Amino acid sequence: MNQKRDMRKVRSRQYLLNALIDLMQEKDFEQITINDIVNKACVSRSTFYFQFEDKYFFLNSIIDEMLADLRRETRVEHHSIPEIEWRSRKYYEKHFAYIYSHAHFFKTMLGKHGTPLFRKKFEESAYITYHDIFMEYPIKNHIESLDYFIQYIISAHIGVTVKWIDDGLKEPPTFMADLLTKLTFQGLLHGLEMDQNIQLPK
Repeated sequence: MNQKRDMRKVRSRQYLLNALIDLMQEKDFEQITINDIVNKACVSRSTFYFQFEDKYFFLNSIIDEMLADLRRETRVEHHSIPEIEWRSRKYYEKHFAYIYSHAHFFKTMLGKHGTPLFRKKFEESAYITYHDIFMEYPIKNHIESLDYFIQYIISAHIGVTVKWIDDGLKEPPTFMADLLTKLTFQGLLHGLEMDQNIQLPK
C-alpha cells in the first residue's frame, strides 16, 4: 500500500513539474497560480498541498531536486581520473549530456520567463561541484584567490551553457565538453589557436 502511495506521489509530482514548465513557456512564474498548475497537471489542489506549502515552496523543491540530481549524475571520482584537466573534461561531458536530456526544463528556467532564483541556485550548485574538485588538489600560494577563480569559471561555464541552449543544442555534448575544457585549461586565445596572432598589451 505504501509503495502504491509513493508511486502516486512521484507521478503527481512529475505531472505538476511538467505543468509548471509548460505554463512558464507562456508567462512569468509570479503570474502563475496554483489553480493554473493543478488544472494543467489534472490533479487536485489537495494533491498539491499534500506535498507543498505553496507555489514558492514547490518551485524551490523542484529546482533543488533537479540540481542535486545534476550533481549526482556528473560526479567523477578523484581516484578514477586523477588529472584535474581530464577529470573536468569528464565532468563537462556529463554536464552537457544531462542538460541535453533535460533540455525542456533548463531552457525554460533560463529562458524569457525563467526565474532569477534558478540562475542563483544554478551558480551555487556549480560552486559546490568546482569547490569539491579543486579542494582535492594541492593549492600552494593562492588559496585566498580560489573563490574568485571558481566564480570566473562558473560565469563562463553557465554563459556557454545558456548560449548552447539558446542556439538549440545543435552541437553534441562531447563537442561542448571539448570546447569548455580547452577554454578553461588552455585559456581563451590558446584554446581558439589565436595566441600566436594576437599581441596582448603589456
